[in-house]
Amino acid sequence: MASKKTSQAQPDGLPRAESSIIPNQTAVDAGLGVFPCPTWPPADPEFAERIGRLLASGDWGRYFPAVVEELRGLIAAELTVNHVRLVCSGSAAIELALRACLGENALAGRSTRPGAGAEAANREPAEVICSVLDYPGNARAVRLLGALPVLVDTLPDRWTIDPAAVERAATSRTVAVLVSHLYGEIAELPALTALCQRQGWALIEDVCQVPGASLDGKLVGTFGNIAAWSFGGSKPLTAGCGGAVTTQDDLLAQRLAAYCDRPSHAYPLSPLQSAVLIPQWQRLSQWVEAQNTNLARLIETLAVRTPTWIWPAPRNAGQHRVHYKIPIRLAAESSPACGKRVAGLIELANRRGIPAGEPFRIPGKLAPSRGRIASSAEAVAITTRSWLIDHRILAGDPASRVEIAERLIELHDTSAAWPAD
Repeated sequence: MASKKTSQAQPDGLPRAESSIIPNQTAVDAGLGVFPCPTWPPADPEFAERIGRLLASGDWGRYFPAVVEELRGLIAAELTVNHVRLVCSGSAAIELALRACLGENALAGRSTRPGAGAEAANREPAEVICSVLDYPGNARAVRLLGALPVLVDTLPDRWTIDPAAVERAATSRTVAVLVSHLYGEIAELPALTALCQRQGWALIEDVCQVPGASLDGKLVGTFGNIAAWSFGGSKPLTAGCGGAVTTQDDLLAQRLAAYCDRPSHAYPLSPLQSAVLIPQWQRLSQWVEAQNTNLARLIETLAVRTPTWIWPAPRNAGQHRVHYKIPIRLAAESSPACGKRVAGLIELANRRGIPAGEPFRIPGKLAPSRGRIASSAEAVAITTRSWLIDHRILAGDPASRVEIAERLIELHDTSAAWPAD
């Protein structure tokens, strides 16, 4: 399982993959300079203005300040949901969403639970189906609650979970499906929603990477029973850290309240974080449009000039995507040489100022006490051939976008000269 030090856990400290595939590095880098990658979030005077007002009022040092309620109301109105719980991180949001959906099932496998009794102690743990290609904290959260993660494959040449693999892996102990929208790709929500409704499972959406994405006009994060959001790192919406749990289900909201309210919030988002998130939510649709336009123009410029790379593309016209990481696949078939070439691309990109990293790693095996891997061949194939660029490259002015295109063409042409194996 990938560690906390992967490019996904630390987006501002992307790994410098070491590779022996790059020959005569000094000569390769000579005269190319470093790309001045735009910062994220972009500078906005409203951040300082809102924080200044909050400091002047003293509201930043109180429980339940108005600014937190303002953000909560803004999110609820945007998503058309009744319940929004602002929390300290995306990881906490995932854990809380799981707690709400699993209920007592979350502790079914713990024989030491006070008052559980012999009958509960002997029950098999509940199972939650997740993608084998996912943020590792999701499976860890399932185990934390006493349930077992069942990891299943992605769709062929896709980043998101295969609904057919979900159905094949299910057992009588399955209680929920946790689906992540990954690297800009929107999961097969209609099929997953129908499957979960038919089987009586909870559908949890991990929207941490794709706030503002939509499918056929419906916002991602409003298809399942509950959704988890992240405001951490260099995420599209960021306050350095933070997150949210959203749902339209009154019962799930009651379970969240029972766990979080003690009576103060056990996992709060701070007033200062709320203040900088409000203008970001207000500009989200505008930013999503700009990102999609800039990415489409970049791909149009690069598609012919980078023939050994495959750029992301929506599967249907109804997908309105958001990219936290932009995935690039090698056109070559998967092979041991692919991994070395990907590592070389990541290393060289970072040396040239392009924030690059690897996809989440696929676990090779799990001990029975830690869950099971039902299938992984497709996920292994796509991750072996792929590398990622941070969304910040799309945030600059037109001159910056011209420069990043030039740098990527240079990177492609340089890597094309590397040995084949």
